[in-house]
Formats: sequence, structure tokens, C-alpha cells
Amino acid sequence: MRIALAFAVLATTAFTPAFAADIAAHSHIEAVTVFPSGAEVMRVAEAALAAGETTLIFSDLPGELDPATLRVEGSSPGKIEIGSVDSRAVTVASGDTDAQRKRLEDSIEALRDERAALDQTVSDAEYQKTLMQQLAANAFAPPPKDGAAKSFGAQDLGSLLDLVGGKLQVLSKLILDSKLRQRAIDKQMGDLNTAMEQLAPQEVQRMVVSVHLAAPMAAAGTFRLKYRVADAGWTPIYDARLTSPAKDTKAKIELVRRADVMQRTTENWAGVTLTLSTARPLGATAAPDILPQQVAGYDQGRAANYARPLATRNAPREDDALAAADSAPAEAKKDVSVAQVEAEVQIAGFQALYVIPGLVSIDNTGTAKKVRIDTSDIEASLSARAVPKLDPNAYLTASFTLNGETPLLPGPVMLYRDGVFMGQGGLPLLSPGEETRLGFGADDLIKVKRVEVKHVSGEEGLITTSNVETRAYDISLRNLHDFAVPVTILDQMPFSTREDITVETLSGMSPATIKDFEKKRGVLAWTLSAEPKVENVIHHGFKVTSPKNQEVGMNLN
Repeated sequence: MRIALAFAVLATTAFTPAFAADIAAHSHIEAVTVFPSGAEVMRVAEAALAAGETTLIFSDLPGELDPATLRVEGSSPGKIEIGSVDSRAVTVASGDTDAQRKRLEDSIEALRDERAALDQTVSDAEYQKTLMQQLAANAFAPPPKDGAAKSFGAQDLGSLLDLVGGKLQVLSKLILDSKLRQRAIDKQMGDLNTAMEQLAPQEVQRMVVSVHLAAPMAAAGTFRLKYRVADAGWTPIYDARLTSPAKDTKAKIELVRRADVMQRTTENWAGVTLTLSTARPLGATAAPDILPQQVAGYDQGRAANYARPLATRNAPREDDALAAADSAPAEAKKDVSVAQVEAEVQIAGFQALYVIPGLVSIDNTGTAKKVRIDTSDIEASLSARAVPKLDPNAYLTASFTLNGETPLLPGPVMLYRDGVFMGQGGLPLLSPGEETRLGFGADDLIKVKRVEVKHVSGEEGLITTSNVETRAYDISLRNLHDFAVPVTILDQMPFSTREDITVETLSGMSPATIKDFEKKRGVLAWTLSAEPKVENVIHHGFKVTSPKNQEVGMNLN
């Protein structure tokens, strides 16, 4: 039978308990659900209960778990009731300190052994030096019987001196090297002893959870304890592989979704069932309140800084451009690619769950575990965008609509175009059916050039004289692809906020497809369907008229 969820209120029982006992729950982590921030851990323990009341104790749980998230459930062939669930924080000695002390002690012991061996080496070398000196001296001593000293020739004497001198030199160097090493050992041992003295016992916080159970008769059960920890999470990483269109085919993007999973709790997740969730339980749960805003007037004489603007205008946003990587196209594959396992996708209400196949181990060092979630093939529409006033390159852009039933969380995306790595971009938060675009770097087969064809500064007028500044440009576009590409050319038209300064378009200019592009005043956009090997020319020009003695404070280049 299934046991109901346990809460902090003690459930009443229909029988009288015989006795109470404490049982240590020998639990292991079976499954973990990781959120973008935080994780839910499920521990499993099996226990045999005697008739009456029993307290099942889960000890050595991470101290950072949230007690409010503790939940207990279980199953048993007999009748078992869960009463209350208690938790308390305890402080225990850190095993890391003991392990570190043991490593220091082992190092000191090894150095002591090495120093003792060097003592013996020095002693043996000193004895050999003394023996060598005595043998050399006895060679010149008179024999004990005939009383006549042995005569040495020059050659014999030289050989004897070379032999003795060479041996003494080797022995002296051995003694010197040994004593220098002993000096270094003494310094190392001093540093290790200092570290030992400073290594105070460290204490860490753990959580102990007590689950109070009652059974009318002896029964065995399996109990699952769930809790949440904050120091864990996962971040999405994407690969977007663009394939250019061929004859009778459209451009496609292979979107590979991966995840970096990490945790820094006080427990290791070894061989667990891992599930990634897009829910954000640690984020805000409701929209913030907005307060009334009052506008007040101030006299100029009362305060120097008497007014604050209600709103500020954002600076014009420049489009991000991805530089093309200098790499060669990938070679044609001859072997069959090795398949990579992907997650099982589950839709649960307003969240997506990705169940990673197999058992996964994630240590608590903060090292990211990389797993693959899924792969999607999406049709894309190619276009290019160029701002020749600022950059001579045209940048290829792929627009697509997210398919499937699961959202995409914001994250970095590695961009590939026809097998060549083009750089790194970013994906925003996307819902199924939402459209977005990705830039895939500079397209060298789309040539854009901006040339100034007219630049006149002067005065005009008969009765009143005004300053006139006239500029005109030709923007040429040529598509060297073998397929048509929509290209958007962006440029600027200065604008005036004063009545005595006017800006007008020269006659014969190419009308812009969009004025005030993306709600940016004065930004013009021309969208062309650039056919293969066809050159298009955009004529862009304007005239700025201002009073004679009025300087125009804008760069018109």
C-alpha cells in the first residue's frame, strides 16, 4: 500500500503503541531533479519496523538543505502510518581535517626516513675517507721485517696520488650533497610541523531528520525522503549548425541542446537518475508592485540640482557581429557517426522535464557535468545585413521558429556554418512557436561598398543667407552566391530637433524600405532581394540647412 505524504503535524493512530525505538536509516541518493538554480534530492531507505512506534533517523544529511522542503513518502505491504517529521542541525568534525592531518603526518614521516638514510650515507663516506687516508699513509711505511721502506718510482707515486685524490673528491662531494639535502629536509619538516600546529579541528553543519512511524504489527517498508538544496543548478548550452540551401532545398539549422550540471553541496551524487527541469522555484513567484510616481516642481534658487529627468533615452543599439573563424571546411565523413544518447522529454504543466538516460554521477567540487538533451532540425530563412558606413562586411542571419513543445532557456550558442565554426552567440528565452534569429558571421560572398559621390558645403539665399551641407553616397551590393539572398542595408539620415535647422532628402535618391528602423530615429533600411551575380546600387543623399552663423553639431560622415 502507498503511504501518504508526511507533514509536520502528527497523525493520529487507531491503536495503542507497544514501544518506541530508533532505527538508523541507511539511505542512498536514488534520484535528483536539478533546476536552473537549486535541486531536489530523493533519498531511499529500507527498514524493518517492529509493532508500535518507531523513529527512523536520517543522519549526515547536507546542512544546507531547506527544512521547509522536507517530504517523506513510502510503500509497504503492511499498515504503517507516518506521524511527524523533525529536523535539527548538528555540528560534526570535518573528515577533511583528519585526512589533511594524516597527509601531513605521512609526509613528515617520509622526510624523517630520508634524513636517517642520509645520516648513514654521510657516516659511511666519512669512514671510507679515513680508511683511504690510512691506506695511503701505510704505503710509505717501512715493512715490519726487513726494515727497509719500499721505494716508489715517479709513475707509481703519481698513480697512487691520482687514485687517492679521486676517491677522496667523490666521497667529499657525496658528504656535501647529503648535508645540503638534510638542510632542505629540516626546512620542509619545520614548515610541515607549523602547518600541523595551525591545523585546528574544523566543524561542519549536518542535518538530522527524524521520521516518526507507527505500525500495529511488524512490517517492512521502503521510505523516500525528499529535500531541496540551493547550491546546485544547470545551464543550457546550444550548438546551431546551419546548412546552406542547395537546389530545391531550404536552409536548415540543426539545434543541439546540451546542459552543464554542477553542484557544490556536501554530498556526492553517485549513480543517480538525473532529471533537468526548466522550472525556477528559487525565482520570483509574482509580478512586482509598482508604486505611484509624483512629479514635483522646484524653484531654481532652492537647489542646484532641482530636477531629475523622468526617463532617459537609450543610446542607439548596435547589432552584434560575429567574426568568421579561419578554419577549413570539414572533410566528408566516411564512417558512420557515433550516436549520442539524448534525454527523454516530459511535459509537466508549465515546465519541461528532461530525463537523462542511464545513471549519472556528479561530484560536489563544482565541476560541470555535460549531458545532451535533444536535437531539433529546423527550417531557416537566410538573409544578410550590412552597415557599410561602419563595417564593410555583410553578416549572414538565419531566422527560424522554434518547434516542439518545450521552451529554450537563455544561454550561449556555438555557431557552425556548413561545418565551419563561426563563433559564439546567444539565444534568448524562447517559447514554442516563437521566432528568433541568429547571426552566422561575415558572408564573404556578399560584397557591399559605400562611396561618397557628392560633398558640397556653402551658402545659399538672396535676402537671407543660410549654411548648406550636401552629402550623397552610392551603396553597391553584389551577391556572389548561386541563390538569391534578401539583404538589408542600413544607413543614417541626420535629423533636427530645431525649427531653424532642416534636413531633407535629395531628389533622385532610392526610397528607404523602412524609416526609423527598429524605432531608431534617422536609421534607414533598404531591403533587397539580391539575385545571384547581379549588382544593385542604392542612392542615398541629404541636405542640411542651418542659419548662417549656426554650427551644426553632428558628424555627417
